[in-house]
Amino acid sequence: MTIVEGQVESLKELKEALRRNRITRFNSVGDIRSFLRGFETEKEQIPSHIERQLEAEIQDIQSTLESHQQAYGELSARVRNELEEQILELNAGIARARDRSNNNLFYRIIGFFKISSLSRKASRLERNLERTVKNRTDGAGKTVAKLEADLESLLKNRKTLASQRSEKSLQDLNHTKEVIDGLYTLVAGAIGESSVVNTLRQLSDDHYLINDFSVEFDPPIHNKKEGDRIFSVQIDHLLISKSGIFLLETKNWSKASVQNLDLRSPVEQIRRTSFALFVMLNSDSASRDLGLAHHHWGVKKIPIRNVIVMINEKPREEFKYVKVLSLDELIGYIQYFDQTLDGDEVKGIFEYLKDKM
Repeated sequence: MTIVEGQVESLKELKEALRRNRITRFNSVGDIRSFLRGFETEKEQIPSHIERQLEAEIQDIQSTLESHQQAYGELSARVRNELEEQILELNAGIARARDRSNNNLFYRIIGFFKISSLSRKASRLERNLERTVKNRTDGAGKTVAKLEADLESLLKNRKTLASQRSEKSLQDLNHTKEVIDGLYTLVAGAIGESSVVNTLRQLSDDHYLINDFSVEFDPPIHNKKEGDRIFSVQIDHLLISKSGIFLLETKNWSKASVQNLDLRSPVEQIRRTSFALFVMLNSDSASRDLGLAHHHWGVKKIPIRNVIVMINEKPREEFKYVKVLSLDELIGYIQYFDQTLDGDEVKGIFEYLKDKM
């Protein structure tokens, strides 16, 4: 499988745009495509989905309530038993003190005070038994009372809640659809570029793919023939293989977009990047750093091929210096060329270009 570096540019922009609009439900382009395909069905299913949520919520509260009621009952019984045992112990102490006070005058005097003290304690515990049980179980009792109130409110207002939640879910769904529709260009670009990445992943692991390859130049590269000074370049995908380097620009355009004179030509963009890359790879520093195997005839040439991948519509015309392909044609085109580089050279070119970004 192809070794992939980086994320496609349109996907990064799309994720940032969704973040700004506080939309977090999508984890991939596939999620967005599924959302668009199932939008109407999801909208129709909102009421039944909310009903299922409410039923699950009711069952959850009922289950929690039963658990807390049981715990509350056990706690109350335990506290009551402890208090009753204390009363029994006090009464037993009173009985013992009375028995001893019958023996002589000294024990009778001491016993009187002890019996009075124990009697007051026992009486106080008996009078305040229910209040003490309630105080010691107050937290558990309040939890049970709150759960009972929540359940009663939920059952009483179930229809109103279902209506309110359905309306809120519908508003959120429509908002998400409006945002996605407003980001059509980014969505189409992300779908197209992700499709190219997924297709290129099918290649063997001696292929290296850099997504959103971009480099800035200071000083700029001067293309004398075109009268152009190149300060920076960016390309959707850069594939490095034993057959050389493939510059891939992806377009998910409709037929109208392909024929639109106002849209910037991808041919111009990819040729510009190709020229800059050629200069980069043939500089003195690149010759030292690339580590290409020595050949007795001279320095090896690294083939650079320019490809525009059309996901939707493809123009009938052919263009100089650039190959325009459909997605289905891409793998066959890449595998058509003879291999002139070995695995170490391919990896060296990949590391070199990755470090330049």
